[in-house]
Amino acid sequence: MPPSSSRAGNNSALNAFVPDSELFVLKPWIAMLALFADWGLIAMAFACAIVWPYPIVYLMAALIIARSQLALAVIMHDSAHGVLTSGQRLNDLLGQLCAAGPLFLSLQTYRAGHLKHHQHPMQSDDPVATVFGLADFPLPRDKMAMRLLADLCGIGYFISIFRFARGDYRTSMPRVVKSTRLKIWEVLSMLISNALLFGLLSWLGHPLLYPGLWLLPAITLLPFMGRIRAIMEHAGLPACDDQSQNARTIVRANWETFFFGPHAIHYHIEHHLYVRIPFYHLRQVHQQLASRQLLPGKNIYKGYMAVLRDVSYP
Repeated sequence: MPPSSSRAGNNSALNAFVPDSELFVLKPWIAMLALFADWGLIAMAFACAIVWPYPIVYLMAALIIARSQLALAVIMHDSAHGVLTSGQRLNDLLGQLCAAGPLFLSLQTYRAGHLKHHQHPMQSDDPVATVFGLADFPLPRDKMAMRLLADLCGIGYFISIFRFARGDYRTSMPRVVKSTRLKIWEVLSMLISNALLFGLLSWLGHPLLYPGLWLLPAITLLPFMGRIRAIMEHAGLPACDDQSQNARTIVRANWETFFFGPHAIHYHIEHHLYVRIPFYHLRQVHQQLASRQLLPGKNIYKGYMAVLRDVSYP
């Protein structure tokens, strides 16, 4: 499939539309600025917690750090699509060392599952739908709330780890064959990035901030934010070759997109139609599609809370 082609199935109107060619041009300096901004927010949150050691400051720092961890996951996402930098080696190096590794994730494992998700979203073997239980929607609101609460308390994180270890997702997650060298590099990226963070906090005299404001948000707030993001993107939508029909878009940036949809990932219909467009051009392609009335109105929202209401019932 050419990079400019959409994944619109038999939607002739969408297939006839081609975004402006410059929207497919990578601008790595923008991606690097976004990566620096994410780590800058993390540094600022830790600094505030050190200077003002009060419970409310710790809570706000944890929220900002978890949001920035989600933003790093989106950087990893763009790296998985190969649109972080023009060179594949540098793309993968930055994606693993600066985004996936700090979160104890493997870029290659994520890439395999995520690209399978893009082939047939919301099919029975879609890894994203399987891991997040997206095909279960719509759900009773109390059941949805229990899932979100389990994530917020860290229970959801450990349930997911247990299910992965037990092999519950074996049929949906593709098997990834890695060389010994790649395995060593992935482990080193996790150890190096986290050792640097822990070492710096220890040098500043605050080693407990590493488990308290890095690890704890990663197993509580981050899964909570990630589940809300996943629900917005696909929950309850049908399996369909026209991928404008099984994804949603939040049309404007607001506080909800700051926390749950960083780096324009909330333009999710646009991303599914044109996976080779980097995140900083998704808003422009949205405007082009919207001006031609090529987006499904029922899948366009102004905020995440409206999606949560629509995919649940009393």
